[in-house]
Order: sequence, then structure tokens, then C-alpha cells
Amino acid sequence: MRRSGKLYRDRLQFVLAWALLACVIAGCYGTRPSKVTAEAVSLPEVRLAPGDVVEVKFFYMPELNETQTVRPDGKISLQLVGELEAQGRTPAQVQGELVRLYASELEQQTDVAVIVRSLWNRRVYVGGEVNRPGMLEMTGELTALEAIMAAEGFNGATARVSNVVVIRHRNGERHGTLLDLRDALAGKGAQPFYLAPHDIVYVPRTRIANVNRWIDQHINLVLPVGLLYTRPLGEGEIGISPPR
Repeated sequence: MRRSGKLYRDRLQFVLAWALLACVIAGCYGTRPSKVTAEAVSLPEVRLAPGDVVEVKFFYMPELNETQTVRPDGKISLQLVGELEAQGRTPAQVQGELVRLYASELEQQTDVAVIVRSLWNRRVYVGGEVNRPGMLEMTGELTALEAIMAAEGFNGATARVSNVVVIRHRNGERHGTLLDLRDALAGKGAQPFYLAPHDIVYVPRTRIANVNRWIDQHINLVLPVGLLYTRPLGEGEIGISPPR
């Protein structure tokens, strides 16, 4: 089980690394994105999905402790009770179901905790002129500047900090805006731009005058809408799925 989870996580990391690299490649064609607002994003209630990693801990029987990745079929598999549907449930609901299932298997107290270690659907992507482009987990509110700092900051020699692009998927289209982060970097109290899950933060090396046209010319053909929502794949399986 753990070996299978590692396999599809490795595949996903490869696809996402390719996707971020593709942001640099020029294309042509796309949708008509509109400007994204800078308001704080309200994160929805956590419900588990394929690719999420949870730790199941038993207070009185640590030998039953497990770390599980939710499989593409939405299930996890635990000692004694076998498979359990996790997809679409909150961690508290999974915990309640485990207490019920283990109560019939164990004679002693069945206090159990379900701890979320990684949420596949809470990620953003940082690319372009940063020192460590890649994927970041979003465990709470995250601003564009914080995401760039988590990517080890701007490449000081080439980054255009006055023209940072944020791309957001909404209603089947990409919506973009340009951020000038010079004041924020200078500590002048600029308004923070809060990210939503699956946002792309891209730091260019040249000035972008029209973000809509830039997304059409450099993103949409290379990265078809939906590509970044690749779900964890089973053995020998290839496919993509839309955002939940």
C-alpha cells in the first residue's frame, strides 16, 4: 500500500514539474481571463480526496498506527478493519467511523485520531524567476509574496518584481492579474494578495503590459485548462480530472 502511494505521488510530482516548466514556453490561443481580486480567500471545509495523506493514531495501541494516502478509488486500508471510504468525508467523520469499526474488533478502549498530513487539493504553484520553482502546500491563508518567499525568493538578477502574474482557475477559464510587489518588499505596508488553491504565481523576467494577452500567448495552449488538476493515478493509468 505504501509503495503504491509513493508510486503515484512520484508520478504526480513529475507531471507538476513539467507543467511549471511549460509555463515558460510560448504558445498561442486561449480563453479570456479577467482580473482576480485581492480579497482574502475563504478556504472551504476540509473533505478528503484522492492524494490526501492522513495519519491514523491509536492512543492505546500504537502498533496499529498508520500513515495512509487516499487511493484513486477514494479509500484507505487499515489493519483489522480493511478498506474504508475516505473520499468526501471530513477527518472527524473518518475518525467516528474508525471508532465504530474498531469497537467491534478490540476489547480495550478505541481512542483514535485522524491527522491530516497533506491535502492534495490545497496547493499552489510558483514558477519563473524564483530560486526554487515548484509546488507548495497551502495549509492556511497564503499571500503571493509568501509563496514566492517559500520558493526561496526572487532571482535578484532577472526577476521583474513589479510585474508578477497570478493565474486562477474559475468556471473553466483562467483569470489573471498583475502584482507590483516592490512596496511589499520595501516594507511599505502594501495590500497583500491572498492566493486560492491551485493558483499559479509566475515571476517573469520581462515587463508584461497586458496580462490577458500574455496568458493567451504563453499559457493556454501549453497548459490546457484542467492539466494542473491531475488526480493520483493507479498502476498503468493515465488521466486528468477537473477541480472539485
